[in-house]
Amino acid sequence: MKKLLLITLLLLTSFTLIACNSNSDNPIIDDPVIDDFDPSNIGFLDIYYLNDFHGSILEDSPDEMGFANIGNFLITQKEAHPNNTIILAGGDMLQGSALSNYYFGLSTIEMMNEMYFDAFTVGNHEFDWGIEVVTNYFDGNIENGEANYPLLGANVFYKDTTTIPDYIDPYVIIERGDIKIGIIGTIGAGLEYSIATSKIEDYEFASPIQIIKDITYDLRVNHGVDIVLVASHDTGSSLNSQIANGEGDYKIDAIFNGHSHSDYANTSLGVPVIQSGSNGEYVGHVRLEFDNNILINHSVENIGFYDNDELRTPNEIIANIISQYQLETDDLFNTPIISAGEYLSQNDLSMWIARMMRLSTGADIGFQNGGGTRTSLHDGDLITLAVLYQIWPFDNVIKTVYLTGSQIKTQMNYLIYDTEITNFEDNTLYKVATNDYTFDKTENPFINGTDPFNSGIVLRDLAESELIKQSSVYDLFYFDNQILTGEE
Repeated sequence: MKKLLLITLLLLTSFTLIACNSNSDNPIIDDPVIDDFDPSNIGFLDIYYLNDFHGSILEDSPDEMGFANIGNFLITQKEAHPNNTIILAGGDMLQGSALSNYYFGLSTIEMMNEMYFDAFTVGNHEFDWGIEVVTNYFDGNIENGEANYPLLGANVFYKDTTTIPDYIDPYVIIERGDIKIGIIGTIGAGLEYSIATSKIEDYEFASPIQIIKDITYDLRVNHGVDIVLVASHDTGSSLNSQIANGEGDYKIDAIFNGHSHSDYANTSLGVPVIQSGSNGEYVGHVRLEFDNNILINHSVENIGFYDNDELRTPNEIIANIISQYQLETDDLFNTPIISAGEYLSQNDLSMWIARMMRLSTGADIGFQNGGGTRTSLHDGDLITLAVLYQIWPFDNVIKTVYLTGSQIKTQMNYLIYDTEITNFEDNTLYKVATNDYTFDKTENPFINGTDPFNSGIVLRDLAESELIKQSSVYDLFYFDNQILTGEE
């Protein structure tokens, strides 16, 4: 069924576009007659942008507009102005929801095809399943699913080399009329830390700044590129100021950031700089204006749910694709388990999963990193497997090891934990449980502890199993409900 669905979806096609006024609360559609398009004076170029989408396919407006609504907006713009539109993705697009994770991101990739994205910059979460899972969608083999746009990562190298992994490109050149646009993709140096050690140990991210400058020069001098865009999965705090001031053959015309889930759109560095929140909260928009194909002006904005009617209206093609995926997975993801009886914050849920790790393995203490738990629960929320994917989207497994009390106390200063021990003796060994992301970090003591053991138990699966048990005993899920795992 799944393979048949994926082949069917690959046969679907569609198109998109719009123009917006960055100084208005309500973006204005600029609708010149397409038949009058003049390649020698295109007039304007609209660049639309998503970053850190995290597979937020379904609508949860206004903070998560969903792909049917976003697709409607983008497809409308592309169809209106096909020669004046570019659509970019800034990384961390695939990992984070049940409907994306279950298909290892292919469901998201295929809907991006329908929206005619032009480029996709790799982010740290593209490595979560192993980068080869994602690069398979860019390998030219339609049998395993294929993106219609390149994956960019100019500073992603095999460790101790300057070799970019297969199916990742440093840049792409596209043309709109007589304008040639070079798009450079990079990821922030140091973001290896945000990736599980086992998934990143063969790769490294070089400092992107000189790489961007060198590619920009090459694009302008050797490839006749007129406009250079940089899409970097990077918070931008240092990068932007160091590349925005380039002139002549080193000039950057717009910068697109990601990773920090921030919302900003400004021209304070002399060029448009933008990051568009996360999870489909905004669609970024940069407009470049031309006179006789010479860039004369620019503007930048983030467009939200209430800013444009098209972002509140689903596209029929995208909605149908989503419905097909939902039909295939509904019983798996949306069967009710139990309802929350109180508000539980991310910190509360981190403490609860740390308790689950401790009790399920017979450990003395359980540790969870705060970033491993991604959202909260509200009083009355119906908990399903899809909700558990939102809370714990990563396929982290439990590992155990023995550490000294002094080592444990150090980690208690940095990690969320659960224990019944009130005093850890410095030189006594205790059994510790944590997730593999935390365990494998070489700067942490776990990996060098005594008797390490990989349980193979996925945190999300453990939570689901426990909540199913609780549903047969309790009417509601509370933080202080007795843990039933191991009670049989």
